Amino acid sequence: MKSESAWQLMRLLILIFSLTGCVSLSLDEEAHRLALWNFSYQADIADEWKVYDRIDQPFSGDCEDFSLSLQKQIGGDVWYVLLHDGTAHAALVKNKMVYDSLFKRPVAQDEYKGTFLYIMN
Repeated sequence: MKSESAWQLMRLLILIFSLTGCVSLSLDEEAHRLALWNFSYQADIADEWKVYDRIDQPFSGDCEDFSLSLQKQIGGDVWYVLLHDGTAHAALVKNKMVYDSLFKRPVAQDEYKGTFLYIMN
């Protein structure tokens, strides 16, 4: 199982970096970083949702595809969000942290600049 070995390697690296003081990311934050690294934005032709099994290899789509694929790895709820400029968006929320394809790091839900309208899934 290639995917499981990739996750084991990622956990080992996080442990090593945490012990040496180089990084203090949670597994969820590291999964978000990994997903961002491998994600390419591609607008929907039709409003379709794609959920990828793996975020440790290249995948593409729009905001809900990113959020649903990350959700499959770490859990949480995918929310339909109205951004401050009126743009409709999707973002993953877990433990009051927002994992968004627009931001390099997770944001606390109470600091997020958007209105959470409803859970999409």
